[in-house]
Amino acid sequence: MPTLRNVDKRPSSDFVKAYGHNGYFKSLKAIVHFYNTRDALPRCQPNDPGEGTTCWPAPESTANMNTKRVGRLGLSEAEEDAIVSFLQTMSDGFMPVNRQ
Repeated sequence: MPTLRNVDKRPSSDFVKAYGHNGYFKSLKAIVHFYNTRDALPRCQPNDPGEGTTCWPAPESTANMNTKRVGRLGLSEAEEDAIVSFLQTMSDGFMPVNRQ
């Protein structure tokens, strides 16, 4: 499990982060919503406009999916937002010294 330190740190405010093993998620809110609803929402059809909101695409692989601890958490939107806010507190101003 990677550390969550600086999980939302960006080089600039307009920098778009990518989360997940394939970079599909572009915000902490999106990936928290995914872990909350992955198994609660239906699978999307190709080019579905509700992708990520009212449905999810089929997984690339189900071999390593954790269906016991994530996917159907039952969190409200306010609870998702609280988790995102908490994760954002883990970003600090630390910059490693580049020693060559």
